[in-house]
Amino acid sequence: MDLLIDEAKNMAYIKLSGVLSKEDILDAFEAAVSDKRYRNGMGRLWDFRDADLSSLESDTVIEMAQYSRKFPPGINDVKVAFVTSRDIEYGLSRMFEMASKSKTPISVFRSMDKAEKWMMA
Repeated sequence: MDLLIDEAKNMAYIKLSGVLSKEDILDAFEAAVSDKRYRNGMGRLWDFRDADLSSLESDTVIEMAQYSRKFPPGINDVKVAFVTSRDIEYGLSRMFEMASKSKTPISVFRSMDKAEKWMMA
């Protein structure tokens, strides 16, 4: 996992690559929000362009979408963007977006530029 905290943009960039499991993604989430530079209210931009999510089942994605709800406001109610390059990651990320029942605005993109613009709006 590569983590970049951009305080000026109030955003955490989380880049994951390779074949990923549920544990890999949840561990990355935990690492990002517990990083000493992370602040409540900071958006999260997940970069899955080099990731392979094909091992995740739809039930697992739905379960993961509920995970952040146990965290306090400022973590579970910020903008979250996913950037993907392949159809499988795009589809699973959209499934996550649809299954999330938190107040978190979530959107899925094919380009970093569009994701960043949405995050900053």
